[in-house]
Order: sequence, then structure tokens, then C-alpha cells
Amino acid sequence: MKRKMDENTLPPAYEGVERQLMALFYCGVYITNADIVKIGASMGLKLPLKDRIALLKQLMRHAHEHDMKPQMMQGFVRLLQERAKTYQELARNYPTAAPVIREWIQKARATALLLQREMRSNPYEQ
Repeated sequence: MKRKMDENTLPPAYEGVERQLMALFYCGVYITNADIVKIGASMGLKLPLKDRIALLKQLMRHAHEHDMKPQMMQGFVRLLQERAKTYQELARNYPTAAPVIREWIQKARATALLLQREMRSNPYEQ
């Protein structure tokens, strides 16, 4: 049985994911408060709009406590894939900005792959 976690702590397995998703430099996509609330809603969690990091921690705790990590990760993977498609369209429409946009696409895809690997990880290693 999983014990309830403190509001400001995350299970160790989620800490790297949190840092990756919240850092635009690594993720390539700015994940908004509304994005996190939408993913939470898809998991049956009603979240108030507030600080992004607080929302993400609350979402991750919910996923951990209710064994919903794959659903949460899949929500973020879909978001990253949608943004990568939007970036591809931007690169086509604005060829002079394409080199920078391609970098964002690569980071978004790399983060999506990281999350997919995380979904397949052994839950007993956490």
C-alpha cells in the first residue's frame, strides 16, 4: 500500500521527469498551467489553476497514489507530439526561423521518448 505523500515532495522516480518537463531548455515546449490541468482532467483529477510546478507535483502525486503513471506520461507524450507538429508547420511557414524551430522539435521528440521509456520502466525499481 502506498502512503500519502507530503504536498511538496515527489517520489524519486518522478523528480527527473518534473525537471525535464518544467525546463524549456530541455523539453523544447513550454507546458502551461492549462496543459497540466487538461492532463489531470483526462485522469479524473480536478485541478485549480495555480503555479505550474505545484500543479505538476499534485498531478504526479495523484498518478503515483492511484497507479496512473502510464496515463499521465501518455498525456504529456501526446502534448509534446502535438506541439512538435505545430512547430513543423511553423518551420514550413517561416523558413528563416526553421533552424531554431527544428531544435525545439528535436527537444520535444527527445522528451517524448524519455517519457515513453519511463512508462515502460519497472515500477518496483522506484
